[in-house]
Amino acid sequence: MKTLVLIMTALSLVLASVCIGPAIAKKAATRKASKPSSLVLLYTSCARGRIRACNCTKFQFGGYGRQMTLVKSIRKENKDVVLIEGGDIAAGEDFQAKLKAGVASKALESMKYDAVVPGELELGKTGIRFIDYFNPKSLPVLCANVPDLDKDKGYLPYKIIKTKGNLRVGMIALLDDDITRDLRRHGVQEKVNDPVPILKSIAPKLRGKVDLLIVAYHGPFQTAGRLAAIKGVDLVLCAHLAGRDFLFPSEASNEVTAPVSKKGSVIIVQGQTTTNWSLGRIDLALTPDSKIKSARHKLYYLDRRYEEDPVMVKVYDTYNDNVAKGVLAESKKIKQDMEVMLVSRGANLDEMRKRLHKSPFAGDAQCKTCHSDIHEDWSKSLHAQAMATLNKTKQGFDPECVSCHVTGAGVRNGFINKSDTPELVNVQCEACHGPGLAHSNSPKAGYGTTGEETCRSCHNDEKHPDFDYESAWEKIKH
Repeated sequence: MKTLVLIMTALSLVLASVCIGPAIAKKAATRKASKPSSLVLLYTSCARGRIRACNCTKFQFGGYGRQMTLVKSIRKENKDVVLIEGGDIAAGEDFQAKLKAGVASKALESMKYDAVVPGELELGKTGIRFIDYFNPKSLPVLCANVPDLDKDKGYLPYKIIKTKGNLRVGMIALLDDDITRDLRRHGVQEKVNDPVPILKSIAPKLRGKVDLLIVAYHGPFQTAGRLAAIKGVDLVLCAHLAGRDFLFPSEASNEVTAPVSKKGSVIIVQGQTTTNWSLGRIDLALTPDSKIKSARHKLYYLDRRYEEDPVMVKVYDTYNDNVAKGVLAESKKIKQDMEVMLVSRGANLDEMRKRLHKSPFAGDAQCKTCHSDIHEDWSKSLHAQAMATLNKTKQGFDPECVSCHVTGAGVRNGFINKSDTPELVNVQCEACHGPGLAHSNSPKAGYGTTGEETCRSCHNDEKHPDFDYESAWEKIKH
């Protein structure tokens, strides 16, 4: 009897596995094949050469170091994330602009951008073809309607991005064709074709291979409707912010809600990132068949709540070392060229050196001889340590930083760099009151009149938005 019970139990288990097994397998297969119910679309654009926030003020937004920290945290919380750069990454015409383009390229590679769309600045609007500083083998540079881009280097018209949750996102990159006229005004012959027929030809082919079709459009929001009207498109991101109608968060927050538009079933988003101040985020809720159910758009402003990622800090340090070498080399070349010219004109070089390098500045030690009390107060102020704040981050040679940290920048025979003119580092008396050597040699009333306008040349709305002149003056008045 006991044996019979055991046999019947075993038989029932076998039958159960036969009946239930396929159901479990079918359910597991369904679960495996199901698509994500959401997608996080992150974007940046229009950094225009700004690679790092000003570190001497708590108010400055931005920088790739902070962005990298934020991107890593978002990816940790969400497995279905796509990261896009919309163009105009670099800007400028000098050696520093080229160095910055290299930093931007390393930053985008390190953050593993899924797509990078070139803008008119990358194509050479300011005289440097910054797109050549990007390596398409490690950075996916996409553009469908610029025929002269060398496809052999790896530039692609579109890309299929597969997320960790198995969502297939088709990304087509397009530029506004009006950019052609803008480029030719600056001597660049790059041709940008009309994006509409290009999109019409690509969209049907790509639509059957992807769950979502997104157009990354480096162009104005006003013309995005013509792209949204093309069958198969799910979302158009306009990554070219024109004008200065920027959205900013309240003082208590570093996030701000941004608008989302719609044309029929197609989502149209005006990108709101600029000057590398913020990271844009579009949260897409998806139906089971991967249609966009809803979209939410917000900006994360990159303030001091985000620490700079150590990877980018090392990149910045290398960049600053290269800036220092470039500044010193440029200064040496200017000096040599000037002396060659003087010799060619028959000038006495020793005499001319004395005349050319005669400074109109007395220096703070000379000011102290008559104004010891004022000098004592100054020596305890942040003005007296202005260069030290730059040295901490290896930015002591950066031309974009030093003017507010030294004396006599931009004045003939004034500050050149901290190596050639170390006596003029920090914000000394003459930084506000003007060159004082003549006054020191022959003191007279009326020298050094200054006021609020002088202070605000550095303590401006961008760097120090809550600067209050009256209260600041009370601390230093003399």
